Amino acid sequence: MKFNILILSIVLLVCSCKAQNPTNKNETNMSKPETTTHDISMYPEASDNQLRHIINLPKTDDDFGYKVEIYAGKMAEVDCNQSSLSASFTKETVSGWGYSYYNLDTNGQVISTRRMCPDNSKHQAFVQTPGEIIRYNSKLPIVIYTPKGYEVRYKIWSRNTTEKTAIVQ
Repeated sequence: MKFNILILSIVLLVCSCKAQNPTNKNETNMSKPETTTHDISMYPEASDNQLRHIINLPKTDDDFGYKVEIYAGKMAEVDCNQSSLSASFTKETVSGWGYSYYNLDTNGQVISTRRMCPDNSKHQAFVQTPGEIIRYNSKLPIVIYTPKGYEVRYKIWSRNTTEKTAIVQ
């Protein structure tokens, strides 16, 4: 009887340790992203001249440790100058839900510096808007509406956990 209790205790201890193991497959971090596809039925449909872009972010242990930079753009012929797309994002809210979405407002104009470039410097490149930093929320999709012909790209930024102290002068 004492032997059976001892065996049962060892089995429970091993199971308990396994459940607390940080490499458990149920625990998600950014090194092993688990992305959920969210319901977008409450968001407006894209109009005839628009595209609706959806970003489903990976789940994290702490969404506050991350930010998302969104930007949009299109392929265009450019030269050696720095080029960008004249555009901005407008944040709107889904009526009755309170969820945010973004509209890209652009006239399509590509702006650039005005350096002299060699004749053979023209090439196709992705010309993008300035980036918009937004809150990371893995529980909701990021929904962005653009005119047709534009692509949405994004970067995930993470917080550095090293804290430093400023020098007093």
